[in-house]
Amino acid sequence: MEEDTWESQENLKNMSELVEEFEREYEKAKEEKARQQEMEENKKIFNRELPEKYMEKLLYGWGERKYE
Repeated sequence: MEEDTWESQENLKNMSELVEEFEREYEKAKEEKARQQEMEENKKIFNRELPEKYMEKLLYGWGERKYE
């Protein structure tokens, strides 16, 4: 079991910079993970095959019979 200790002020000089650096890196990692998850979801959506009658709507934004 560890005991609580007091650190001298000398040992904690750059602590605020270290905490800020950790927070920046943590936020970057969270954003990257979210971006990767979004890309994976998009891959799942785009890899599905749509029925042929919906392909033109998806690709060109055409509504019902507006392209005839």
